[in-house]
Amino acid sequence: MKIVRSDGSLAGGMQWSAHLRRAHTARHWTHFVIVTALVTLVSGCASFGRTQPTRTPFPTFTPTPVNAAAAPDAPSGEGVVNGAEQAAATNTPTLTPVPPTATATPAPTATPTDVPTATNTPTPTPQPTATMTPTATPVPVYTFELEAAEKHPTESLAPNVVRVFLWVYEPGGLGLPGYSLRVIHNGAELPVDQTSLGGLPSLTREGPSPYARFTNMNAIFVEAQAGTWVVQLVDETGTPAGPPAEFNLSSDEVTRELYVRYRRE
Repeated sequence: MKIVRSDGSLAGGMQWSAHLRRAHTARHWTHFVIVTALVTLVSGCASFGRTQPTRTPFPTFTPTPVNAAAAPDAPSGEGVVNGAEQAAATNTPTLTPVPPTATATPAPTATPTDVPTATNTPTPTPQPTATMTPTATPVPVYTFELEAAEKHPTESLAPNVVRVFLWVYEPGGLGLPGYSLRVIHNGAELPVDQTSLGGLPSLTREGPSPYARFTNMNAIFVEAQAGTWVVQLVDETGTPAGPPAEFNLSSDEVTRELYVRYRRE
């Protein structure tokens, strides 16, 4: 089928196709407007009695005229490119995705904090309390051991007469010469002039007696017998050579024979 132009020329089949597409597009928009109007009418009925919302005006579609003329020297029977499609293909922008830029997060800055300075308060040193240390009494060192300190009864001595016997010897059993006694009665020292004899001992009693003892020295004191008697061995210089022995006598006591025995250690 051929169509006569206004200038008397004939349009090709491609021009007719473009005309049909425009008519189809016009019908499409006509249907769209009708459907939109129906939706608006239904919405208005549903909201009857209520405040009518503000309506946004719909855009009016105006088809853009398309250049239907083909190139004058285009060969007959070849397709002519639609101008609208060509313009859309030419003007379509190409979207290039922009990679997100990494934003460096600054590291937190440490805020200096005032650190309290420890104050060292000197602790007073307690002064040691002076303690009075008692002075130890020196223990005398003796060269003789006190082996016996005994009281024996007497019948030959008169009242207020006291006799003291001494036996000083070495471990071999022989008496040692040159030793004497220090005798103190009630705190008063009595004079002693005798010294011991060396060698074999004598006996304190003649004949058999349960009170017979070895002796190598004796001394007699005429003194009121009552009170405390302290007897101690001394050497030739008067220095104590053995521990003291203590005796207590009453005024009518008959055991007035005092006996001490010292052995050299």
